[in-house]
Amino acid sequence: MTQRQQCEKLYNLAFGQDIEFDKMLFDLFFDRVETLEIDGQVASMYFKIPCTLNIDGTKTKAYYIYAVTTHCDFRHKGLMSKLFEQTQTEKDAFYFLKPSSEEVINFYTQTGFRQIIGTTEFCDATIEVDDNFKKLSSLCDKPKTAFPIMIKGKPDISKLTFEYTLE
Repeated sequence: MTQRQQCEKLYNLAFGQDIEFDKMLFDLFFDRVETLEIDGQVASMYFKIPCTLNIDGTKTKAYYIYAVTTHCDFRHKGLMSKLFEQTQTEKDAFYFLKPSSEEVINFYTQTGFRQIIGTTEFCDATIEVDDNFKKLSSLCDKPKTAFPIMIKGKPDISKLTFEYTLE
């Protein structure tokens, strides 16, 4: 099984299946998947999708951390913490994600993220995405006006506009 096939299988086990969305996600962003393998098997993975953080006209490299998952056979062994440590190394970059549930917030906090408010309404800090991301986002439901978001990086912000979420 190829690495992509392993990642697709793991993704579908964790998040269910939406054939159109999943195909577009992997076609557009498979080159942005970070993985940790054990004995040739993808044990943990997530998408590290490049974006830009714009705070009042000052732009910073940013990454949307999406579809964070570990295969059930490998959970609770510190693999995702290790993968984050190995792949979130750019000191001047900004990392952000939307937690999939309340249960994972503590884990993200332990790995250096902090919770803020995400919104589709304009505020001083905005995430800008490319056309491929916008195309993929068009297949998703739009979030409510405000939603939890977690960030890691230098900018000291409490609210972030993120219009093109992948839900």
